Amino acid sequence: MIPKVIIHHHCKETMQVLGEVVAPKTIPNARNYAAGALNLKDPEEFLSRDLSFIAHGLMPVIRDTYTENMQLLADWGFRTVLQSDYTEFPQDGVVWRIDNEDDYKEKGHTAHHPRGAFALKEPSVSHISTLRDVVWRVGKSGVVSPVAIIDPVIIGEAVITRATLHNIGYIQKLGLEIGCKVEVIRSGEIIPRITGRVEI
Repeated sequence: MIPKVIIHHHCKETMQVLGEVVAPKTIPNARNYAAGALNLKDPEEFLSRDLSFIAHGLMPVIRDTYTENMQLLADWGFRTVLQSDYTEFPQDGVVWRIDNEDDYKEKGHTAHHPRGAFALKEPSVSHISTLRDVVWRVGKSGVVSPVAIIDPVIIGEAVITRATLHNIGYIQKLGLEIGCKVEVIRSGEIIPRITGRVEI
């Protein structure tokens, strides 16, 4: 649902609210459903979908702590990660974050993530399938990567028939061969990935 937002008149600068569009886990393939909605060209179709915007950041910060900034967004009409029941949405873990905004900023960032926060993720549930073929796909950046064709396996609510293999070195490292049994997961409950060879 799109929040009704009332911005107080004393805010005199442009502000950015960071967040994520999510769908309830009662919808099959909820993450793909939400991601696909963001690519829709028709705003009316987008609004017709069962979606929520959950805010998890404010730039620049106004209050001294993350907790206070999330409460401020909640007061403005946003649903936030601290004021929402996240159990209604698909999730694979919990993010822990330094509350004091100055301390958080002082920690800085790596090339991939902030040093003042970390994600504690649940292990992905694996399933066994059979590797039937490997095809090569050209990505948007022009990189050619291998994709595994496997016997259909149901993970969550999705039927998986393809999984990423990253590169030829990954295939060699796992010792994969056509016809062998493989362990398959959905990274982040989205991307099918082969994690190993299984000897049965």
